[in-house]
Amino acid sequence: MSGFKRLLRLLPLVLVAGALSGCATILGGTTPATLYGLNAPTDYPVTYATPSWQLMVEEPLAERALDTDRIAIYTGPHALQYFTAARWTDRAPRMVQDLIVESFEHAGLQLSAGRQTMAVRPNVALISDLRALEAVLEPSDGDAGAGKPVARVRISAKLVSLDGRAILAGRTFEAKEVAASDAVEDVVLALNVAMQGMMRELVVWAAAESSYAADAKAAKSGKPAR
Repeated sequence: MSGFKRLLRLLPLVLVAGALSGCATILGGTTPATLYGLNAPTDYPVTYATPSWQLMVEEPLAERALDTDRIAIYTGPHALQYFTAARWTDRAPRMVQDLIVESFEHAGLQLSAGRQTMAVRPNVALISDLRALEAVLEPSDGDAGAGKPVARVRISAKLVSLDGRAILAGRTFEAKEVAASDAVEDVVLALNVAMQGMMRELVVWAAAESSYAADAKAAKSGKPAR
């Protein structure tokens, strides 16, 4: 099965504008652009009870190079480029915010995490910095995987109590995946795998820390958390 067909099966959010000949590599591409999206994971190692906390997921902060809908690849230690004729479905920070919310939903916590709205009063906020969402072209030195792009994702996250504006917990999450080639569809496939692995860890961590904080607060007040 071709890489393009695998991409269509794995990423239903991909919107194809043009034929296969319009696929891009780091060497060049054609127009019109193809839009690519990532999927939130659907499988989780634990089953969650109804939580006593309400989480607000803020849009991650990101430096200007990542605060864009362009798909980034490092072709050298300090050489950041973007794939031509290829875009994310949204700005990277907004896309990652959507993925975090979807990941909580798929974990069975769809009523416990969301964006800030007037209808819900959250008691915990997840704030984060998007540090990496890119491929890094490894030099060809004879090692396994050398010469192929490595998809890299990294988020620094903090849980903040909105009652006292205190930081409850903080952690940096990172994942990598070797892409089959420097073609944009293979890079996106690898980024999707890396992102799903990272999202699983983030949701499990955030759910556990939020529950711990809610239970500790309930114990201090003498009221049951659930």
